[in-house]
Amino acid sequence: MLVSTKEMLQDARRNHYAVAAINTQGGQYDIIRAIVDAAENRKAPIILAHYESTGAYSGNEWFYENAKYLANKVSVPVGIHLDHGSSFGICMEALKLGFTSIMYDASEKSIERNIEESNEIIRIAHAFNVPVEVEIGALQRLDDGVATDIDANIVSSKTVIGFLDKCRPDSLAIGIGNAHGFYHETPNLRLDILDDVSRHSDIPLVLHGCTGMDDNQVREAIRKGISKINYGTLIRSKYVEFLKEGIQNLDHQDHTWKISRYASAKLTKVVEEIIELSGSEGKAYNY
Repeated sequence: MLVSTKEMLQDARRNHYAVAAINTQGGQYDIIRAIVDAAENRKAPIILAHYESTGAYSGNEWFYENAKYLANKVSVPVGIHLDHGSSFGICMEALKLGFTSIMYDASEKSIERNIEESNEIIRIAHAFNVPVEVEIGALQRLDDGVATDIDANIVSSKTVIGFLDKCRPDSLAIGIGNAHGFYHETPNLRLDILDDVSRHSDIPLVLHGCTGMDDNQVREAIRKGISKINYGTLIRSKYVEFLKEGIQNLDHQDHTWKISRYASAKLTKVVEEIIELSGSEGKAYNY
């Protein structure tokens, strides 16, 4: 069932688990079906996430309608989320389409500009009863084998606390040494920053770039206030892997739906593993 992400993340924060947010590659049916099937199997809340870059191909409305259709086919809470919204325009489009959660990412701008612009988006989104995630500490991107200093996004807890004194989003992504893409080495997450921020505020915190993180690090981050864990790279990589397996191994007779069914079923198991890691299994009806 389609719901706002506000209550699910607040419950996660109170009860020390996280909700998994899975990128859907622009509303790809096989991926969305795998995600909602996994959530239903594990009785877990789940978030279907959408990037602008994939929406430029599929269409933002296509993503929303496909996600809404499949969300309403299951009994567990499902949020539809704009991830890393980069402009006022894309956030407004998401609100008008019916997204139940948006992220406005001004993390590459000055703190003052980030606060100013985020507050404006929050004001408007709340008029739609839609929660807003913002980010402080711009995440690095490791795609295409580009070597980057992933520690460059680390922000001090003092800076985060000062930010929250002037800006009150519904959830907050913090740069603690995480990045998008496949890590070239195990990230050294600054979990002490999460500790400090959690002592100051009960706001649900968000961990982006979970692909390739050590599971124990993720669990510890959740214990320290992370209420939403984001996966994108792992999902798209595994989906392509399973499509290749299906093409090679199935007697599909060129029926693409048979290949899709195979890939989606295999991907469901991957999402179930993420749900287990998040601690959200069985939490679908907590609120």
